[in-house]
Formats: sequence, C-alpha cells, structure tokens
Amino acid sequence: MSWSAETVLNSLSSTAQSLLDFAIPPFCPLCRDVLAEPSDLPVCFCHACSVELCGQTGDRCLRCSASVGPFSDTQRGCVHCRSRTLRFRSAVCLGMYSGHLRQALLAAKWSFSSVQIQSLARLLALHTSQQLGAVRVDRIIPIPQHWRQRLWRHFNPAWLTAQQLSDSLGVPCDIHILRKSRRTRPQKRVSVRQRFENQKQSFVVRDAEVIRGQRLLIVDDVLTTGATCSEAAAALLKAGAAECHVAVIARVLDHSA
Repeated sequence: MSWSAETVLNSLSSTAQSLLDFAIPPFCPLCRDVLAEPSDLPVCFCHACSVELCGQTGDRCLRCSASVGPFSDTQRGCVHCRSRTLRFRSAVCLGMYSGHLRQALLAAKWSFSSVQIQSLARLLALHTSQQLGAVRVDRIIPIPQHWRQRLWRHFNPAWLTAQQLSDSLGVPCDIHILRKSRRTRPQKRVSVRQRFENQKQSFVVRDAEVIRGQRLLIVDDVLTTGATCSEAAAALLKAGAAECHVAVIARVLDHSA
C-alpha cells in the first residue's frame, strides 16, 4: 500500500494532537471542566456551557434586540431605544450581557488567543441564522478599530465575528469598506448621554460604489446605546447603502454599561 505525503502528515498531526490532549487535556474555558464530552458544535466550550450560552429565551425588541416583556409591540422600538435616533433597521444578538455570556465575552476579548471569540461568534451564527437569513443582506461590514488601537489589541472581535457570520450565511465580508477616521474615547468611559456625540463623524467609507444599493449587516461584539453602530450605519447610508442591520454577540442594557 502506498501512502501519500498528505496522508502521512494528517496521520502524524492526528497522533500529535492525541498525545497533546492526553498530556494536557482540553478544558472548557467557562466552567473549567475537562472536555471529556466536548460539544458537538465547532466551539471550545463544553456541551452544557454551549447550550447555556445559546439558551436565553424570551421576546426581543426588533429594533435593538433588548429583552422585552411578552406582547410588546417593538416595530418602532422599545423603552431602551424608542427615544433614540438609530440609523440601522434591526439588531440581533446571542443574548443579554449578563451571567455566563458576560463572563465568556470578557475573557474572550482580553485573551491572547482568538479561539474563544470565534467560538462565541459561531454560536451567534447558529443562534441567529434564521433571523439573519430572512433579512437577506448583501454584504457584512465589521466595526473597524482605529490604527492606534490595533497596535495593542491582539485582534478585532468584530472582524472575527463578521467572518464567522460570513461563512455561515454565505455572504461576503468586507473589512476595508469602513474606516475609523479618528480615535474616539472608549464608549465604556463615556456617559450614556455622551456616547452618540463621542462617535459623531468617526467613520469614513471607502469604495462607496461597492455598497451602493446593498443591504448591509454591521457587526460588533456588543451593543449598548447603539451609538457606534448607528454612526457606522449613517456613514454607509450616506455612501449609498440601501439599508443597514446589526448583529452583535451581546446586548448591554444601559444600566449595565
């Protein structure tokens, strides 16, 4: 029997991975249990934690994805967003920024590895596939970082999340269309009332002809007041986009900011 070089390399890789798993067993970064029974999803979390991260149920605001009471009419928004001018038409999220999702997202954003943020992004893609499929977007645009921020951040969570959604939906992801034109103060360091002003005119669109007439999906890691995504949507709409929608891993309510 002849063995191809690819077959030999795959066999050696599989053996090496098995030896590594035996010496240092993989564990779930959320509950810290050894992954004796890993999730059947392509994520780094165990099955139980994956189910819990995707398990938030209840009604959501169609406009900003905040949790709302049953029978609420949110076509024009909810108590969390009705008084705000948001330039995007709808938003989806994996869940509210609390409990295990908050713990997992904080750990993922400040990890040296991108494995955890990519796992959360895959769960987001799975959880929102039906809603995003119905929107039928033409292109996915992640919220960019300012070049100075890229010097000390290991990765951009929005880019990684957008790529996972792109793979899931079969829609192109473009990381070059939107550029951060000026460095803004981190939103968490700005009062809720000042966040829209903080983001004002902070995005520039490149190659506007590429997005003209398209439905766009803006992607970020979290949504609080909606100021960042709304300002990005304003720039994209001004450049000729038909409409903008938003997808984030977690929806942060104002009192949690």
